[in-house]
Amino acid sequence: MIVGMDIDDTITRHPKFFALISQALVAAGHQVVLITFRADREGTAAELSEWGIAYTELITSTLDEHLETGIDEWKGVVCRRMGVELFFEDTPEVIRHVDPEIVSFLVVNHDRHRLDLLAEADQ
Repeated sequence: MIVGMDIDDTITRHPKFFALISQALVAAGHQVVLITFRADREGTAAELSEWGIAYTELITSTLDEHLETGIDEWKGVVCRRMGVELFFEDTPEVIRHVDPEIVSFLVVNHDRHRLDLLAEADQ
């Protein structure tokens, strides 16, 4: 299985939980692909190591990629390219651009998304 995970406001909301999941997945032979808008690859890798996050690939963004696809669409493109089957993300706008075949889990920051979630519930 190929599992995609966002870092900021996803892994950072509960690094112990994601360390446990990522380590178990990698130990079982699955791929864990971290997809982030961060550009500082070395600093990001150092933080992930401190948190105990296991992964098989770290994909950081560049401005050029965003210009080609759009910021929200970029992670959807990466998920398709990498064959992600399960995806953890915190931004509803990003989830909207992920293929429906990919099982997506929206990590909710209640303070940030309360109004978004209420508006979607009314639709």
